[in-house]
Amino acid sequence: MNGLSDSVAWPSRDPEWVAQVVLMGLINLIPIVGMMALLGWMLAALDNLRENRQVLPQAGFSYIRRGVDLFVVYLVYGLVLVLAWLVILAIGLGILALPGGRGTVLGVAVLLVGYAAVAIAALALLAFSPPIILATDRGGIAGGLNVPNLVAMATADVNETLRVGLFALVAFLIGGMGALVCLVGQVFTVPYGYAALARVVQHYEQTAGVTYVAAAGL
Repeated sequence: MNGLSDSVAWPSRDPEWVAQVVLMGLINLIPIVGMMALLGWMLAALDNLRENRQVLPQAGFSYIRRGVDLFVVYLVYGLVLVLAWLVILAIGLGILALPGGRGTVLGVAVLLVGYAAVAIAALALLAFSPPIILATDRGGIAGGLNVPNLVAMATADVNETLRVGLFALVAFLIGGMGALVCLVGQVFTVPYGYAALARVVQHYEQTAGVTYVAAAGL
C-alpha cells in the first residue's frame, strides 16, 4: 500500500466491494442502529488493514457493538457543537431584539461570526477523526473524549496530523457526494467513504502510534 494516496482506491480492490458497500449503505439507512453498524464495520476494515489484508468486512449487523463507543463519542462532540450554536443564536437574537433596532448590526455580526465559527469547528472535528477513532478504538468512550490526550496526539506531530486530516476530509467528502443524486447515491458513497477513512486511520496509527502511546500514557 502506498500511504495516504492509497486510501481512496483500496476498497475497490476487494472483488466483492460493490456488494459489501451497497449492503452497508442500506443498513446505514436505519436510524442510529445503522450508523453504529457502519462505524463498527469501518473499525473491522481497519483491523483487516492492520493485518495487511485489503478486503472489506462482510456487510451485516454484527458490528453494532463495536461501533457503539465511537457513535457515543461523535454524538457527544456533535451535541457540544449544537449547544454552542444555540447559545450563539440566543445571544444574537437577543441583541437583535433590542428596542429601536440598536442591536441590528451587532446582532447580525454575532450570528454570522458564530455560524462561521461553529462550521469551522465541525470541519475541524471531521479532520480530527483519525486520532479520535484511534483513541476510541484503544480506550473506549473515555479515550475518545479525553481531550487533553487528543490534543497531545495532534500536537506531537502537527504536520502529520494536518496531512492526515486533509485526507480524512476527502473521505467524508466522498461519503457526502451521494447527496447530489437525491440522497440515493449515499447508499453507495457513505460506506465507501468510511472504508477510505479506515485506511487514513491505519496510516495515522502507523506514523503516530508510538506518539499516541506516549501521549496517552499506555
